[in-house]
Amino acid sequence: MWEAGIYNRYGKERMQPSIDLAGRMREKDFQRILDVGCGTGMSTAPLVSTWKQAEIIGVDRSAEMLEKARELLPEVEFLQRDCRKPLPDLGKFDLIFSNAFLQWLPDQETFIANSFAMLHHHGIFAAQIPLFETMPAHGCIVRAETIYEDKFQGMEDEKYVLHSATKYYDILAEYTDQIEMWITDYCHQMDSVINILEFLRGTALHPYLDRLNEEEQELFLKEVRKNLEKEYPAQPNGKVLFPFKRLFLVGQK
Repeated sequence: MWEAGIYNRYGKERMQPSIDLAGRMREKDFQRILDVGCGTGMSTAPLVSTWKQAEIIGVDRSAEMLEKARELLPEVEFLQRDCRKPLPDLGKFDLIFSNAFLQWLPDQETFIANSFAMLHHHGIFAAQIPLFETMPAHGCIVRAETIYEDKFQGMEDEKYVLHSATKYYDILAEYTDQIEMWITDYCHQMDSVINILEFLRGTALHPYLDRLNEEEQELFLKEVRKNLEKEYPAQPNGKVLFPFKRLFLVGQK
């Protein structure tokens, strides 16, 4: 399961894309909103503050994450569901919102099709996708795989699945001709490479660590850290810059 404590440790960095995506649509009058893959509620919070009168439902597979979400936003209905499967029993929505979730789905085309089927006429599907595979940090993890290659066999469905921006455009274009897309580089200022490693433990590293015992985890993380130190040198003031590229999608039905 996802470790909510580690995930929340960099809440500011993880929440900002949700704030930016919600802000892009702040003039819309949404009455019913679904946050898919809501996690600890950090992606839901900007929805609550932007559309105060809307009915908002958050769904996620992790009970631990949802427990944190309910503590953060007791006024929101949070449901434990496998978001990879259709959710038609939840009804129709004006906005289906997905922050840093789509990349964990092997079959993203079906998820997007199901989402558009759940939208009211003129409803909006909005998603933010970390373009992690384009970043040096991804290569740092991939190079470290070699020390426990046998342990990581069959992990394809647990890793990131990332399409090109044009592929996502083509998927959305099957359901709408009203599409907005943009890419933002968030330049996080970290105190050290250890902070980057901790940031990644809450997401990209998690499927790897799940397959290792405590001793193996320590050796694997040491190898990843060594690779990160080469890719992310400290600045003269001691800070380490960690640029993080994210893709935003908005499609109106």
